[in-house]
Amino acid sequence: MNINEFDSVLLLGVGGVSMHQIAKALLEKNKLVFGYDIKANEYIDELVKKGMKFSKKFDKSFLNVDLCIVNGAIPKDNKYLLHLKYLNIKVIDRAEALDMLCREFKCVIAVAGTHGKSTTASIIYEVLRASNKKVSCHIGADVFAPRFKFGDDYLVVEACEYKKSFLALHPTISVITNVEPDHMDCYTNMFNLRSAFLVFLRRGKTRFVIKDNSTSFIKLKGVHFVENCYIEGELKGEYNQKNMSLALAVVKYLGVDENFAIKLMKKYKGVPRRNEHIGVYKNKNIFIDYAHHPTEIEAFTSSFIKTHSNTLFIFQPHTYSRTKFLFSEFMRVLTKIDNLIIYKEYPARETKKDGASALELFNAIKQKNNNTKYCASEKTLTKCINDSTDIQNIVFVGAGDINMVAKRLIVK
Repeated sequence: MNINEFDSVLLLGVGGVSMHQIAKALLEKNKLVFGYDIKANEYIDELVKKGMKFSKKFDKSFLNVDLCIVNGAIPKDNKYLLHLKYLNIKVIDRAEALDMLCREFKCVIAVAGTHGKSTTASIIYEVLRASNKKVSCHIGADVFAPRFKFGDDYLVVEACEYKKSFLALHPTISVITNVEPDHMDCYTNMFNLRSAFLVFLRRGKTRFVIKDNSTSFIKLKGVHFVENCYIEGELKGEYNQKNMSLALAVVKYLGVDENFAIKLMKKYKGVPRRNEHIGVYKNKNIFIDYAHHPTEIEAFTSSFIKTHSNTLFIFQPHTYSRTKFLFSEFMRVLTKIDNLIIYKEYPARETKKDGASALELFNAIKQKNNNTKYCASEKTLTKCINDSTDIQNIVFVGAGDINMVAKRLIVK
């Protein structure tokens, strides 16, 4: 499938981080682009300025297209999808569309893994860009000076394993940061998860994998296993050392001088929502972090408290299924945190029947850590924060809308 086969495209769920980047790329190709989502956001506002037609409702005029791209959050009974099926208009998912765009580049570097995908991909992109390489990116986080230019030599892509979407890609270089239990609603067991990562890894003509316990199952020949090295800079924590080590190995392979790359990495401050200080509320420093998997939470919180005392952590579970499948691991990690508030879950595409709720997680933690509190609304959360008079730092942790809760707090 070639992008030049289609003149007009409808994107369902266009407000997503990946989907809006695909829409932007299509606009650059001078395609007629239509977008639908349940609400507008800053991404959509930017796309409309560039020429995309947008609607929050069903619009029959949007059906006059050659292709429809749909993201995973759109239900199968969506009115657009039902009409497109009747009209026999081609519908592909987000991953297939991304692969179609990837085929326009000479070298595609795809970064997969349970944790650290965005950071590792961003470092690779930043170093290549600073090295005057012609490089574009498609990364699931905001990066400095993002670029997507057809005709560039390199494309750095974040490859997500949810619903096995990374298996739609055919990268030149495949990169794996780590492999741990996640998205078990899709994979059901570790054998299936590891098998999918092996398929992804084999897709790359050149392969890079961080060497640790989580990747010890990988026995393929021709893999560059990367040892963790220490680069002292702005990024803290052993997990970021691994991200930088892996990125360094990739950019060196692509011809970047090692000393030049290390110098840049020392100054690199990371992507948004990773240990990000966003402001002050009543003399308390407010931070946000994207950690939503037990391993990420443990790595981040243990690193944070080494340099910040009197800290309150507020965690929002992301999806019912993840909370259910990793319940014991969440318990193990969260019960160690002295000052903790569990905030109502971010369900994303799921409903309660898909797993365990934030309240259920809180009730279990409460039995082992009596200091833990639960808040089901922003109002009660603000009260709990105001009552925490001896706290100097507040960290909002999670991949849902907890960052927006934090941002609303500091403007009160």
